[in-house]
Amino acid sequence: MKGQYLVIQFLLFFLIGLSVFLSIGNLFRYHADVFGANVANSYRKLLNSYISSAIIYEFANCKQCDVINSTFRIKNETAEYFYEIYYTSLGLNVISQPGGRNYLSSVHNLNYTLSPTGSYAVSIKPINLIIDKTKNKLWIK
Repeated sequence: MKGQYLVIQFLLFFLIGLSVFLSIGNLFRYHADVFGANVANSYRKLLNSYISSAIIYEFANCKQCDVINSTFRIKNETAEYFYEIYYTSLGLNVISQPGGRNYLSSVHNLNYTLSPTGSYAVSIKPINLIIDKTKNKLWIK
């Protein structure tokens, strides 16, 4: 009879230890997910601001140019998210994937001057900005 109590005692200690270990592991995973989502949110805003400033700089920098073409790279992934950049009639939209959360800005009302072409870019490739001042078009590839 004494051996049965010993086995039950070891089994209970093992189950309690396993449940404590799993709950602490899940707590750390939850905090890592929340931290990653906060980083992705801040990076969406930062990336939108960076691309907006690049568009404004290229548009205002060369007064005589008809077509402006510039290429730049950003980080492929930040906090296990990659980013899609769209230029629509509403403005510049940065979407983080997976999840599809977005941040939209009007590029300081430049979206009323430059009409969108339905193009988009992904953070895993170089981003190419093409501004055609004669047609008032902006491509993001």
